[in-house]
Amino acid sequence: MPAIVVSATIAPCIASARDYPSCSSMPTILEVVSHAHPEDFRTRTAVLGMRVMMLLILALVVTAYLNGLITDLRVWGPALLTFLAVVLLTLLQWTTLQHRWLGRLLLWLLFAVVIASLTAAGTIPELQSAVLAADLAVVALSAVMTGLIAHTTISVLVAASYLAVALTGGERPADIIVPLVAVAGVSLAVGMLTRGFRRESRLATERLETLKAREVDLARLYDVSTATSAAETVQEALPVLVGRIGQYLHAQVGALLLRDPHRPYLNVMSPIWTVGNALEVDGYRIPLRNAGDLERVYLSGSPAIFQDIDQDPDVHGLLGELGVHNAIAAPMKVEDRTLGVMVLADKVDGTFTEDDVEALVSLSTPTALAIAQLERIEEAAQTSKKMEELAAMKTDFVSVVSHELRTPLTSIIGSLATLTRPEFQPADEMARDLLDSARSQADRLRRLIEDLLIVSRIEGRALPTQHELIDLEALLAAALVDIPNTERVTIECAPISLRSDPDHLQRIVINLVENALRYAPDAAVEVTATESDGAVTISVVDHGPGIPAEVRDRVFERFTQLGPTSTRKQGGTGLGLAIVRGLVSALGGTVRLKDTPGGGATFEVWIPKAPPDAPSGQHKRSNDEE
Repeated sequence: MPAIVVSATIAPCIASARDYPSCSSMPTILEVVSHAHPEDFRTRTAVLGMRVMMLLILALVVTAYLNGLITDLRVWGPALLTFLAVVLLTLLQWTTLQHRWLGRLLLWLLFAVVIASLTAAGTIPELQSAVLAADLAVVALSAVMTGLIAHTTISVLVAASYLAVALTGGERPADIIVPLVAVAGVSLAVGMLTRGFRRESRLATERLETLKAREVDLARLYDVSTATSAAETVQEALPVLVGRIGQYLHAQVGALLLRDPHRPYLNVMSPIWTVGNALEVDGYRIPLRNAGDLERVYLSGSPAIFQDIDQDPDVHGLLGELGVHNAIAAPMKVEDRTLGVMVLADKVDGTFTEDDVEALVSLSTPTALAIAQLERIEEAAQTSKKMEELAAMKTDFVSVVSHELRTPLTSIIGSLATLTRPEFQPADEMARDLLDSARSQADRLRRLIEDLLIVSRIEGRALPTQHELIDLEALLAAALVDIPNTERVTIECAPISLRSDPDHLQRIVINLVENALRYAPDAAVEVTATESDGAVTISVVDHGPGIPAEVRDRVFERFTQLGPTSTRKQGGTGLGLAIVRGLVSALGGTVRLKDTPGGGATFEVWIPKAPPDAPSGQHKRSNDEE
């Protein structure tokens, strides 16, 4: 698509999309966390300290009352003034005042009023001990409620007021030193404790903010992961991914550009996300040889911020064509490979910052991983589909070729059979041997073609079955007629009747017996049949070397041989046991391999006495059932 067409179609769409509300009116996780900061430590301690001051004044009044001094103006006058001041100050909004100069001024005035009240009450000898205790409490409160300079100043004022009252009352210097040392000690100790506590509180708050930021990042990553896990293709995941990330960073426009796997282009993936709306832009791509903003981000592998794009849109490439004002872009990397570029534009609440860039980079990595994984899944699905098509073509080809080979081969076998009749046999003995060999090889070829036909029908799930009543003992005896060298084979079968496909059942027995004779050439082979629980079990037992452990798991797979040496010596195509498994499955049964006690292998076939879809007598056993 030409660039001028994209600029004329995309930019107006984005501009009109901004006139509509976002698809989601729900607040983002970042917005929720930003309103969840804990209350400032000094605000809480300031309000609590004022309440403690009210208790101090109340305690001083009670002490004066107990000493009969409540009517003294030096007690109730300052006490009433201080109490009213504290009550009024506790009604103010200290959450905002604490961080303003007016709040600090009011605290200074409050402590001045309290110190003046205590100074007035200290002139009464009976209250000097209570006033000293209150002075120490005021020093401690100043450490908690104010800063270092204010606390030091208040401590000095308290000490000076006590010293003035003591000297005016005629106290000896020796009696004044201990209270002053106590004031200094309380001031220093509480100040140090408060400072350490504030430091720990500040560090705890910073750690909490860090944890909240990490929680936001993890929540974003989780949302991105869940958005991609529900998608089956890249096209399904793109609008959700870009939309989620755009909402996190308060962007109005978002897009993904992926590297073309075959040519040096960045493909603009459709759709482009614009304030909750998806705009289709199929067929637009950017040559990497261009010197646009997004091409540089891809080639350099570094994120970037772009401002005032609309002032000179021609130099900004795609960003200028989109008609945006500001944008951020980050490369999407997987290991050492850059898949493309993620771009967000036009922040709702201002311009993009370095923090936004860091957030975009952190989200571009899982986005790249998700896209790469989805691409692998799509490639695997396409490969699987092609393999299925090739398998179907192969099956059809084998079926057609087998049919075509069987027709002339039938004529050849018939002609060879005619030539072996006594009246047509040649007089020369060598010619008769050659004729017998040709007939034997023709029969072998016929068996191979039949095996291929059966395998193709099994794979194509097109194996027909014709069930009829079978005398199992007679069927086993008939199966051995077509097998050479059966003098080592014994049959043990009680009178059993079942309804199944005689051709398939006979072929199963022939393949198992031939397999036993082939791999146990000098050992006896036993064929037994028993019935129980509405089913028949046919066992073919040999006493040969057995099946190697490395072959047991794939013995029923096609073209499986015990080894190259055995294959050359014994012959066979490796299809016999695969055909057995397919035929047994078609009859609704199972087959399994067991070790013969004393050495050898036992193949056990379980067949229901009635077809699997019969109304009664059904029972199917798993391959693992003993």
